[in-house]
Amino acid sequence: MSVVIRLSRQGRTHRAFYRITVADSRKAATGRFLAQIGWFDPNVKPAKVSIDESSALQWLQNGAQPTETVRSIFHDQGIMEKLTQVRRGKKPEDVTAVVKPSTKKKVKVHKKAREAAAKAAPAA
Repeated sequence: MSVVIRLSRQGRTHRAFYRITVADSRKAATGRFLAQIGWFDPNVKPAKVSIDESSALQWLQNGAQPTETVRSIFHDQGIMEKLTQVRRGKKPEDVTAVVKPSTKKKVKVHKKAREAAAKAAPAA
């Protein structure tokens, strides 16, 4: 049985939130799961995340594979960094990690302004 850590969609139309669940990869995404280890709410800025770090580390140590989205959430919360330190021999209680801010804003530039800047750059 291959175990995955993935998001399970909940909520209503246009107001979705997600549970972070541990499930058999053969089950449906919103179907039966082994454990619920947290939740993720992207509807607020910055997005709210709550994860039980000890159970997440335990599942990752036992071979559960996170999806790409869950891996990026874990990375932002510092769980992946803790996992690498635990794998190197440190005790889970002694490990500390830095939580990175989840607000990654890209500056929106209008297409014409971007083209004008591109033309001005070689001239300078």
